[in-house]
Amino acid sequence: MDKLKLNEELRRVAKNARLNLTDEEILKFTKQAADVLDAFKSLDEVDVNKVEPSFHPQEISNVWREDKASKWTWDPLYASKHNEKGYFKGPKIV
Repeated sequence: MDKLKLNEELRRVAKNARLNLTDEEILKFTKQAADVLDAFKSLDEVDVNKVEPSFHPQEISNVWREDKASKWTWDPLYASKHNEKGYFKGPKIV
């Protein structure tokens, strides 16, 4: 992408993002974006014809466990002094 198109694109993005960028900031970001795009262009030059595609660095597999019902042993009201008949008791609202 040439710098003029990149400059226009950055202005459009800044306007959409409601950023009030100065002309100096636009020029600075245009140069930075151009450097990033040039770095990616160098990746296009790498010969990868003999390389197998790798979609995941690790093998993906499901780990299944048996789904069994068990008795609930935790009592949330145990440490609270604000409970009554198995429920939390809150302040009276009139």
